[in-house]
Amino acid sequence: MYFKKLQNELFLIYKKIKHNFFIRFLLSAGSIFYFLAYKTRLLFYKLSLLKTWKVSSIVISVGNITCGGTGKTPLTIEIAKYLINKGFKAAVLSRGYKRSNTDNKSKRNILVSDGEDILTDSEQSGDEAYLIAKNVPKAIVLSGKDRIQSAQSAIKLGANILILDDGFQYVKLHRDENILILDEENPYDNGYLLPAGELRELPDSIKRATAIVLSNSKDTALKTQTLNKIKKYTADKPIIEMSYRIKHLKGMNIVKTINPDEMKDKKIIAYSGIGNPKSFSNSLSKAGLNVIEHIIFPDHHNYEFEDISKIINIAKKNNIENIVTTEKDAVKIEYLCEGASVTFWHSILEVTWSTGDPFEKILSKVNQ
Repeated sequence: MYFKKLQNELFLIYKKIKHNFFIRFLLSAGSIFYFLAYKTRLLFYKLSLLKTWKVSSIVISVGNITCGGTGKTPLTIEIAKYLINKGFKAAVLSRGYKRSNTDNKSKRNILVSDGEDILTDSEQSGDEAYLIAKNVPKAIVLSGKDRIQSAQSAIKLGANILILDDGFQYVKLHRDENILILDEENPYDNGYLLPAGELRELPDSIKRATAIVLSNSKDTALKTQTLNKIKKYTADKPIIEMSYRIKHLKGMNIVKTINPDEMKDKKIIAYSGIGNPKSFSNSLSKAGLNVIEHIIFPDHHNYEFEDISKIINIAKKNNIENIVTTEKDAVKIEYLCEGASVTFWHSILEVTWSTGDPFEKILSKVNQ
């Protein structure tokens, strides 16, 4: 858990200096120390100097090798739905990044959903864990830094398959499937490790994956380039392409759900606090929405009334009545926009695949 904290701190540094080439160059020395730290850690696990825990349930890890958003949460949700439809009692183990630290709650693992009811809110559980619980109501969802403890708790609750959200670097827990998700447009960011880039690990770590999912997939020459980059490290692993589009817009301060087409002739303000805001911009553009301004907050931003007031003021200044955000952001601000003079909406995504049944390939051990 300390290594994950180091990654988060270094990523915040990188976000602040990413457009300053000179400072990035100076921080490349820090990348060398980070490289030594993560390689030493992996070696210690390989030599059994650090213990790898194995539990009685099947474990599926979903993760990436960059710090930016690649679509882990939508993929985790799709896998959980698939497993539940197959008859498994599935549990999702989330780290709960940026959840409330009031009264040291962030140090405790908490049960977000028991598979029947959601037992907490997004502030205590973290936005991703809460979003998963909302979208997969039959899944057990736990949030906390100690995923070994979460795994043991889930098994006590009857889970027979565990999904480790953002788990590629969490080698402390043995996994049966190790699914790596990469952004097709920019799989390795600038190619540098933290803090000079967004890479948590070098591209050769792809070898540890049992399957690879390319997100934001498009039918372009860029896809061929990305596939060639990946196949340098693994030629025998299944590679599946995933994309998503905005299927609906759901009202947050009105009871209404619409198709994006109904908003095409209107100007909108967008805002988000996610790892890859560009992907949200692209989704809005693909849906044909006329975005006048996209207000970007830090990833996992905890919204205050002042933030919502700022967004409303920008909308009013531009005579705009509709404001759109992501579903991940929406779980944290619904109560903040109640009674607002403009209409708040959040997107609902639909995941599409390049192949009929992707899970037959990427969950081969589960389907045996």
